[in-house]
Amino acid sequence: MRGIDNSISAITLDSVHLEGGPSTLSGTVVLAELNEVIYSAEKIKIRLGNGYEHYEFIDAPVHFNSPARAEESGASGPLKLRWVGRTKIAE
Repeated sequence: MRGIDNSISAITLDSVHLEGGPSTLSGTVVLAELNEVIYSAEKIKIRLGNGYEHYEFIDAPVHFNSPARAEESGASGPLKLRWVGRTKIAE
């Protein structure tokens, strides 16, 4: 993994729920089990084949640095992200 934003690094071991996009990335996934994930404060990019699938956070701020803080804020279950597009890797 690369491009990890320290403010959201806690989610690297947690499950997230992905909506939309390719069927192989639908539902609840563990980000640490994927080959390449690039994080930013607004979205994540997941490498799939010859491109990246882009997902944006839809239901919780991503500044949580521990699961306990997420629970305190009222968030329950995995963070949810919605597919917003795909980009191809330059050759």
